[in-house]
Amino acid sequence: MAPHDLEHFTQEIDKTKNWSNHRKSMYGMSIMDKLSITDGSVSADSTQNPIIPASDRTLTTQLVTEILDKLVKYDEITLIDCPILPISVSYQTVPFSHTLFLSQQPGIQYILNTHFWIKVMDDVQNTLALVVTGGLTGTFTFYCEKSDGQFEEFTIPFHKNGIYQLTNLTVDTIYLKDSALKLKK
Repeated sequence: MAPHDLEHFTQEIDKTKNWSNHRKSMYGMSIMDKLSITDGSVSADSTQNPIIPASDRTLTTQLVTEILDKLVKYDEITLIDCPILPISVSYQTVPFSHTLFLSQQPGIQYILNTHFWIKVMDDVQNTLALVVTGGLTGTFTFYCEKSDGQFEEFTIPFHKNGIYQLTNLTVDTIYLKDSALKLKK
């Protein structure tokens, strides 16, 4: 989305503070369906988009982060708690194609798809979250390294637009394979 459109959304959201809960929810769902961050790829295959650091789209990611934070603040979208359980990976060396270093700064950290982003929430714990927009459904698989050098695999299913909070995960680095984001058609 163009920065002008995003700025318009941020102004419009402020007008919804006193709306009924149902109207707020419907408005929030509408915005989540429209939000996107263009990744710059020209591929028709949406599963093969490059992973882009949010710093490459600074203005856009700042505006989208502001919109998401306002939607949460005004109860227009409900956070989806996603407690995750790791699966230990038995082999020592896992061929990872991407290493993502996460900042503790709240906001969007990485763009994995026009409609799928990794975000650090603006809360006390700096909770890691996955943001899904545009009606995507599928799974996201990533890996974390344990203190003993072994890796754990985490798979998060997503079936609707929203912010999926990874409530029991505290990491500063995640590892991805090329097939990390699997979208259903």
